[in-house]
Amino acid sequence: MTNLKNCCAPAFAGSLATLALAAADARAAAPKKPSESLRPNIVVIMTDQQTAGAMSSAGNPYVRTPAMDALAADGVRFTRAYCPYPLSGPCRASLITGRMPSEVGATDNAVRPRDEDMRQGIGHRIAAAGYECLYAGKWHVPEVNLPAEGTGFRGIAKMHDPTLADACDEALAAYDGQKPLFLVASLLDPHEICEYGRFETLQYGELNPFETADCPNLPANFMPSTYESEALRLEHDASPRYHDTYSYTQDDWRRYLYAYYRLVERVDREIGRLVEVLKRRGIYDDAAIILLSDHGDGVAAHGWNQKWALFEEVVNVPLVVKSPRGRGLAGERNDEALSSVGLDLYATVCDYAGVALDTARYRGRSLRPVAEGRQRTLHDEVFVETLLSGAGIRGWSIIEGRYKYVLYQWGRNREQLYDLERDRGEMVNLAVDRRYAPELKRLRRKMHAWAVRTGDKPLIRNTAPFAAE
Repeated sequence: MTNLKNCCAPAFAGSLATLALAAADARAAAPKKPSESLRPNIVVIMTDQQTAGAMSSAGNPYVRTPAMDALAADGVRFTRAYCPYPLSGPCRASLITGRMPSEVGATDNAVRPRDEDMRQGIGHRIAAAGYECLYAGKWHVPEVNLPAEGTGFRGIAKMHDPTLADACDEALAAYDGQKPLFLVASLLDPHEICEYGRFETLQYGELNPFETADCPNLPANFMPSTYESEALRLEHDASPRYHDTYSYTQDDWRRYLYAYYRLVERVDREIGRLVEVLKRRGIYDDAAIILLSDHGDGVAAHGWNQKWALFEEVVNVPLVVKSPRGRGLAGERNDEALSSVGLDLYATVCDYAGVALDTARYRGRSLRPVAEGRQRTLHDEVFVETLLSGAGIRGWSIIEGRYKYVLYQWGRNREQLYDLERDRGEMVNLAVDRRYAPELKRLRRKMHAWAVRTGDKPLIRNTAPFAAE
């Protein structure tokens, strides 16, 4: 009798092999889920007007931010991250285009970046790389909400913090995973401090009553610095609607700080809800998640509220990068890597998406190597620019590891030099001290070289005499 099992074995084995190869080919041909790909999902979470110190993980005893702290515990918190421009519209123009606001012509809130730069905006770039690009919340480039076309993103929610997480949940429920995901979730708060300072109605509900005795004490740098730039007080006096603290008592300032930190906690709760959505939808673990703010707030330092000025509290912003699972550091604090968030966010997202950039045009550097532990530093220095629009005075700053140089276009004491290692509160202006003349001259020349590289004509004119020093 013929052994049927032995007779059929070669043919049966061949059939299995053919089926296995066919299955393997089918798997290879099928679109890869982002978790199986070298290109991860990318999520950017942005707050508005949050100073870097407004996180409990930054050691601030007056605020509790468990959601932000949890992201920091899963990634790297950069303590030396700076906005390119301390005002929402220009900074967001930089975040979208990867260039300085003055380079793209967006130097005030109502000014639109040039069409050429918008066509190369981050939404277009990442969409062209094959990503599903979704945008939720505040846009402000310069429209408050995302325009219907021309950005590369598909809008899934208008600006409204209380419903942003729900809108993202609904969009992710319909996301099929055939393309990797690029999601920007942009929140308004703690920007409501602007309305609070003007005694206006808050957009998302009034704060619970509180007593002055419950409020933070005033910061150690509450008073003006020595040889403070006259430009700052000219701006303060010229813009009473925005610098509406001219009649503030010290108790009013303490209440301002209390309100500010409650608004930070308000936005932290929404970030927590969003993170829960990402986890429930299976996005969180394998995604690159970047948390940042567009600029800070004066938080009573030097008696300043709002933005525009080049004080540390205004230009130093929160920045956290959480790598995809297993690919980066967790629970790290980096005090060395200087970052310009506008330029570097663009470069970082492109890096994760596998998009190569022209380094002559884009001076940002990817945060990814630092987040993954392959390097500790980033830029040698970063530059910040501003316009004190009420007084019509432009200003610029260069920040290195230790020294910070500030130049305003006109007014008494228009130059400032601070030693950030010894004087983080910027209370002693060293620009008037002959002992620091070498540092002052060196930074002046660096500022002029930057002006030439970026084609900033007002800055070139203001720094040209320094080039010959």
